Amino acid sequence: MEKEKLKRIAIIGLPGSGKSTFAKKLGKMLRIAVHHLDKHMFDGGVKRDKQEFLSIKERLVNEESWIIEGCAISTLEMRFARADTIIYFHLSRWRCICRVFKRLLIFDKQTMDTGCLKGVNWPLIKYIWNFNRDKQKIIEGLRKRYPNVEFLIFRQSQDPNKYLEKLEVKQ
Repeated sequence: MEKEKLKRIAIIGLPGSGKSTFAKKLGKMLRIAVHHLDKHMFDGGVKRDKQEFLSIKERLVNEESWIIEGCAISTLEMRFARADTIIYFHLSRWRCICRVFKRLLIFDKQTMDTGCLKGVNWPLIKYIWNFNRDKQKIIEGLRKRYPNVEFLIFRQSQDPNKYLEKLEVKQ
């Protein structure tokens, strides 16, 4: 897709897959606001009420242009319905688990700004491990329901950088 046509982009996938880093780079390149779902899900470290979270998401998806990064399933259809592009980070769960642990070792302020998880626990590992089993059918159903939305899948670690390089060349 051409840069000018990229206005509303949803970036979804496993924790540790590189969504946040990619979203920041893409937002800077396209000059579009980036919203990290984890950052909106919590208020001062306390999880927001589900209804409050959904109303924030509704406000975000109704903006003229946006990049929304995260995989809150409860708001996925809302994003599919308004997005022109969905980018699905579909890396191996082993790679994502390793990256989550790596992030803890080299945790920095930049990571904190995205609302990223600041710890590893059993529910997170279980979420990553079971993601495909639990979420893949939902994602595929939405993909079929919204066939006009461009749907990209990044399966390899180098795919995000290749995509950004292609966009730069089209400038």
